[in-house]
Amino acid sequence: AYGTLTVRSLLDTREHCLNEFNFPDPYSKVKQKENGIALKCFQSVIDSLDSLDWEERQFALVKGLLAGNVFDWGAKAVSE
Repeated sequence: AYGTLTVRSLLDTREHCLNEFNFPDPYSKVKQKENGIALKCFQSVIDSLDSLDWEERQFALVKGLLAGNVFDWGAKAVSE
């Protein structure tokens, strides 16, 4: 009735239920900690990207975007 069952649909359903019943995000503190660490690394990552030539920079950006999406979805191999 609701289409294909996927990890994404389960995550969306979980998020919907948390919001509908006013539950706080159980991972809020972990996300804040990770965001703080990421912000500390931000400038060095930008500097590193700036040092690459155009083609290498494009590849690095796409690779980073894809890795970030896979990590967000909780792929165990990526987090290891």
